[in-house]
Amino acid sequence: MKYVLIFSLILMVPDMWTVRSQASAKEMEAGAIRIMQLRRDGALRVRYPDALPSLLDLMNERSNARFDPDPMFIESLTDPRLFENPILYINCDELPSFDFSTEENEALRRYLELGGFVYLDAGIKASFLGTDLGHSYAAWEEREEVREWFGQIFPEKAFTPLPRNHEIYRTFYKGLPDNEYLRLEEDQKRLPDTVLTFVEQEKWPQGTYSFVGIRIKGRLACIASPICAMGWGRDEFGAWIPPISFRIRESAEDFDETLQKASFSGKIYEVTREDGLKDEIYLIPGQRPLWVKEPTGRWRIFKYYSGEEISNYAHSFYARLGMNVFLYALLN
Repeated sequence: MKYVLIFSLILMVPDMWTVRSQASAKEMEAGAIRIMQLRRDGALRVRYPDALPSLLDLMNERSNARFDPDPMFIESLTDPRLFENPILYINCDELPSFDFSTEENEALRRYLELGGFVYLDAGIKASFLGTDLGHSYAAWEEREEVREWFGQIFPEKAFTPLPRNHEIYRTFYKGLPDNEYLRLEEDQKRLPDTVLTFVEQEKWPQGTYSFVGIRIKGRLACIASPICAMGWGRDEFGAWIPPISFRIRESAEDFDETLQKASFSGKIYEVTREDGLKDEIYLIPGQRPLWVKEPTGRWRIFKYYSGEEISNYAHSFYARLGMNVFLYALLN
């Protein structure tokens, strides 16, 4: 049986805030695209419950695509509805384990080979984060559990980093949010210059992010990223939830010499960079990372910034990124 996914999608100018469609619930249901979400433990391990519905609402607001705002939850990959819908979203931090049955793995392989798309949110997770679900880190390789799981499904394939010029980063939105997009007034706070410079040059250059993916039959069929769902949620009043802080690398005169000589009783973790080399992260278990030794020999300290302007900027970025991912999945 051949599985063909056909979609008609007309995108609007992304810089405009569009008025939500006044279509009836019946019309929405008849033509809407349904996103599936895997929840193996039902509602027992839910992270960011408002995230995906909020993002689907946002895509309905800002594009002519029509998504059902209620994800379809499945508890097993053998659910026959898997083959009736084009996109499967999995928050890997919600999974009780990655011990999938042979039947589930076979179903997922067939789904991907027949044209389905899988987004593994939190499919990248730096080892030093452990069970900490409160923040992410832009490593450039899939988490170990994902690597072992997909090694059973596609032993002949491997995840590879997406280049910064990949079209997934500009399917709908391109670049970073500007003040006009953020709808800032003259008297509202902007990002501090040091933070904005780091974001533009190192953290999210040109609106990109750390993604790895697997290609099936010549197309990008599965991607993994550090957790993005934390940036999608909105409450009933339209305010972003939860608040997000930034981790920034900073340096100063004599930092290299000072940090090399510093007394340290914590642990050192290696994290894969975009260029394939390793950063060495210094931290005390249970606490935030303190500093990093980069492959060039440079040492930098981590500083943490919070505030409404930081959080709003981060949420806007993650929402734009999420829209790009799902709209890319429909168009490719």
